[in-house]
Amino acid sequence: MNPTRAEISFSKLEHNYNGIREYLDKISPGKRIKICGVVKANAYGHGIREISSKLISLGTDFLGVANYDEAIKLRSIIPDANILVFGTLIHSKLKPETYVARLQNNNLIATVASLETARFLDYYSGKSRKKFRVHIKIDTGMRRIGFDAGRALNNIEQVFKFKNLEVGGIYTHFATAEEQDTKFAVYQLHKFIKLLNELKKSGMEFPIVHAANSGAILNLKESLFDMVRPGLLLYGYYPSEKIRRIIDLKPIMNLKSKITYIKRLDADTSISYGRKYFTKKKTFIGSVPVGYGDGIWRSLSNIGKVGINKKYYPIVGAITMDWLMVNLGVKTDVKIGDDVLIVGSENGEYLGADKIAKILKTIPYEVICAVADRVQRVYL
Repeated sequence: MNPTRAEISFSKLEHNYNGIREYLDKISPGKRIKICGVVKANAYGHGIREISSKLISLGTDFLGVANYDEAIKLRSIIPDANILVFGTLIHSKLKPETYVARLQNNNLIATVASLETARFLDYYSGKSRKKFRVHIKIDTGMRRIGFDAGRALNNIEQVFKFKNLEVGGIYTHFATAEEQDTKFAVYQLHKFIKLLNELKKSGMEFPIVHAANSGAILNLKESLFDMVRPGLLLYGYYPSEKIRRIIDLKPIMNLKSKITYIKRLDADTSISYGRKYFTKKKTFIGSVPVGYGDGIWRSLSNIGKVGINKKYYPIVGAITMDWLMVNLGVKTDVKIGDDVLIVGSENGEYLGADKIAKILKTIPYEVICAVADRVQRVYL
């Protein structure tokens, strides 16, 4: 069997979830703020089914997914959870009436970001005589999807008139909540609050108002409202280096493999494709069966490190689709079969996605989401 695997710790997930819960209860005593656990993109590479089941057992109120395929897949194993689909409704190859009935049968909550979507859901829900649950999305500055906050009032009035829609919530999304400078996030928040006040004056109120993603949970407590949507925080990372670290987090994934081959090479010997690395002296090289086909960034070639037996060793030569090579030194006590930590934290070794992201000049989201489906997930 392939020794490469992603070990996912449920105890660390529980630790992170409880940390968020305790922080919310402290910030808002007397009011229980709901949590929507964001599990889109296969739970950020951690496994949507297993992570979602655990989050529901911990008390998560909603699960957030990107599209209807994810939602239907999730509903097949979690029959009762509130599943909110963040994406827009794309018309299926199925007949519209059949398509909407399928979504209805899966008891999903749709995002309404346009009158077209609202009309579509209302019309075909009317044929099944069953109301479709929806949350309305407001664009306050992200410029992705949603009713423009400045012109949303009349459109939302129209949505409320549709008899076959059950409007259960309204939300927006921040573009810069994780940054030290919160000026634009505050601007977005004020636009959202202004619209909420206008809607209230017109007799439109919502059971659930939500706005805060991971960054806003830590950086913009005025945005907590009735529900928050943590994603990266659940998986053990802060959304940026600059944000306040007021919740203790533990990375829940350790991406690991094993040393499966060791050879001793003479000085001035090239390693891997392109001959981008030459040994400086006679040295031991370990081969690890993991590569960019598993989601390891090829740009870590000659600059990345791995952890073996509480020590760090440099990756040498170009990372290939299925292998990477490690310089074990002139002398080594590393043996075939020893575990290799590639991403995560274990035994005092820290190779977290945030640390790797800094080397790659990207974000931790991209590092953990890149872990390929062919990598076995092991749940601890």
